[in-house]
Amino acid sequence: MKVDFIDEKHFIIYYVTDVSFKTEEEIKSFFKLINHDLKHQCGYEFCGFYDVTIFCTRGLYVLEFENFDDFGSSDFNITMLLNSVLLYEFDDSDLLIGEKIYYQGKFYVEVENMIDDYHFFEYGNVIYGKKVDEILNHGLLVDI
Repeated sequence: MKVDFIDEKHFIIYYVTDVSFKTEEEIKSFFKLINHDLKHQCGYEFCGFYDVTIFCTRGLYVLEFENFDDFGSSDFNITMLLNSVLLYEFDDSDLLIGEKIYYQGKFYVEVENMIDDYHFFEYGNVIYGKKVDEILNHGLLVDI
């Protein structure tokens, strides 16, 4: 699990697992696990109302949290986007062999094509949402 705190009310969690979360009960259990990990790793605990957007593909979950009310018990408004296109962004064209997308000085490959090589995730960033559409629509496909 990797956590990026954008500000005090907005954070993103990157979570890799072999487990698939599809039912409401599975997602509730998943959030309990995340809350436990957040509390022990970051000293943060869910409190209040959150809008959560979940992007996921083949075992990688990107959870974007925005806290609107930090009082009371935890509650979540969840939007889950199954089979999202996620891109892995990196600077060095030699890091991965084969087809890549080049856009604004960076290289991209679909996470789906490299999810089994977890060690790569420490060398770049996972890109999701609207930025993926921008890269796919304007990037150049290269084979280096």
